[in-house]
Amino acid sequence: MPECACKVFDKNHSEFQHKNEKIVTVRDKGHSTEYRYKNQSSNHLAKYRVDGGLISDDGAKCDFLLLNCEQKQSYFIELKGSDLVQAVKQIDRSVDLLKYKLIDFSIFARIALTRVNTTSLTKIEFLRLEKKVKSLKGNLKKKSRLLEEVV
Repeated sequence: MPECACKVFDKNHSEFQHKNEKIVTVRDKGHSTEYRYKNQSSNHLAKYRVDGGLISDDGAKCDFLLLNCEQKQSYFIELKGSDLVQAVKQIDRSVDLLKYKLIDFSIFARIALTRVNTTSLTKIEFLRLEKKVKSLKGNLKKKSRLLEEVV
């Protein structure tokens, strides 16, 4: 029997693996931003800490990685104040470092900000990440305060 897709990474860096949580919430300590994943399909999920967990170097990295094991979807999550360009860099580098373990997964980028600076949406970094995740069968979403999706 093959290894569960939820257990792609070491469990020491996971909040949980292979659980069908109904709602997964990711909050930022320093800001009033939140990402909420509503698992209506009752798929098995895994939640990993990226910053200080899966990636522990001094480079840019996002906050969390959420895996939907049945749908083979990975969500790179960054919670930020208002610096969209920095959030994009953090997700971009995290995707580059971890995608080799997520070969069968679609890659999604999720950014929740305190507020979105609209001029940042035309920055080359933003457009490049948007194109990258699209080529990896995913998409990029950003929203202020609360980014919520229902699967």
